[in-house]
Amino acid sequence: MFRKRLPVGFIKVMSLICAAPLLLTACGNPDSKEGAELGKASGTDMYEVVMTYPAFGDVTDVKEIQEAISDITAEKVGATVKLLPVNGSNYANQMNLMLAGSEKLDLVYTSVWLGLESQIGRGQLMPMDESLNEFGKEILEAVPEEAAEAGKMNGETYGVPSIKAWTLSPSFVMDKELADKHAIDLSAIKTWNDISAVLQLIKDNEPGITPIVSYTSQETPGQAMLNFDPLGTAPGVLDFGGEDFTVQNLFATSRFSTMADLMRDWYQKGYFSKDVATSQETGSNLIKAGKAFSYIRNINECYSESLAAGTELVCVPLEDSYMTRNSVASNMMSLARNSEQPDKAIQVLELFYSDEAVINLFTNGIEGKHYVKRDNDLIGKPEGVTATGYDSNQYAVGNNFLSYIWEGNDPDMWEHLRGENESAVKSRAMGFSFDINPVKTQITSVTNVQNQYDAGFQTGTFDPSELGAYLDKLKNAGVEKILTEKQNQLNQWLENK
Repeated sequence: MFRKRLPVGFIKVMSLICAAPLLLTACGNPDSKEGAELGKASGTDMYEVVMTYPAFGDVTDVKEIQEAISDITAEKVGATVKLLPVNGSNYANQMNLMLAGSEKLDLVYTSVWLGLESQIGRGQLMPMDESLNEFGKEILEAVPEEAAEAGKMNGETYGVPSIKAWTLSPSFVMDKELADKHAIDLSAIKTWNDISAVLQLIKDNEPGITPIVSYTSQETPGQAMLNFDPLGTAPGVLDFGGEDFTVQNLFATSRFSTMADLMRDWYQKGYFSKDVATSQETGSNLIKAGKAFSYIRNINECYSESLAAGTELVCVPLEDSYMTRNSVASNMMSLARNSEQPDKAIQVLELFYSDEAVINLFTNGIEGKHYVKRDNDLIGKPEGVTATGYDSNQYAVGNNFLSYIWEGNDPDMWEHLRGENESAVKSRAMGFSFDINPVKTQITSVTNVQNQYDAGFQTGTFDPSELGAYLDKLKNAGVEKILTEKQNQLNQWLENK
């Protein structure tokens, strides 16, 4: 069992000043290794690549990390790096403020779940193809073509996915200590309804601990039950099975009503807290604080869930793993429109996909201080150390298959996950990206309705009898036009495949 995770901080990176006139030639050509080395040695001004991303653990020592990474990037591509981690629960708001503002920003963590299509539509992200083709060849070699399609819109690349497990498993995630204490038989949990008895057990025997919580305000317990390819984030989903490519209204499916019934049952039985639909606490933080037992979400694998919670969790998959464009596009890096030197930003980003030292610094910290190597090729915290000052930032950026594996995991974990990516059941619409621009007005109206109802149905705070009124309001807001537009774009995509 391991314990990790503390609040996040912001930092500054030191800048280098070009002071020697006879080195102006080197300053003017920082793209060359020779120019970068001369610049670094003499204090020459280099371009500073500013990168923001969510962090879910203690990053107190991030200044040391960025300086160590900058040592490498300065030598290899003539640039330094400024890391701007943002607490994961605040990241969406902070990112949107940064993208809407005028401050310098080069690389930004984006996701289909954080409004990628809207950011593209507003011109807040820069097309990356030209820079990638010239300065990011190792990124293009590392990311499979099928996965690279996830970051494209209308044929242009706006995001590069991090290399990690791209499959998703709808899973019941529990505090292992409590599961062991109550001898919960994990093998007996096979369906969504089987969870009910476990939650009742916790409710009866663990006063003060909420049996189940939302992972975030957007990732509610009921969401993982809605197992479709969402085809982006606007309404309109596709079944995983069969050959029919009909776009369905998610909220009118039998799966949605079944989910709403089960969530209502759990709410009425007291398995949720009363504020489950509005709480801003993350499920991992609540488990870490000893206030919650479980949550349900679509996960890649249990390792990262345990990292975020700072304690060992157990994860029971409840449906087959799957891969969609959304699951690949859940963790990406994009070029912000305010980047002053996008080519330089791509050169730096490439090192996160190709340089083992860079990705390990970013994900794991500095060897000897934040981790030590074990005899079995795994890494762990130094002896006697519980809080190192830098927790793993796994999965957000770059080629994670180049990073070291923490003890407690299979030494062959990366090979296993690589195999899952290759063999997973993939959506029949992999590579399809929905352009929201033709129906932006309707999406705004429908989203406003969804904001009133979705969390309520997905946490049981709304009675399922209100579903009819919900469907009527969605129709009045223009959901049918969105479904028609998505169907037309999907049909066009199928014709062009």
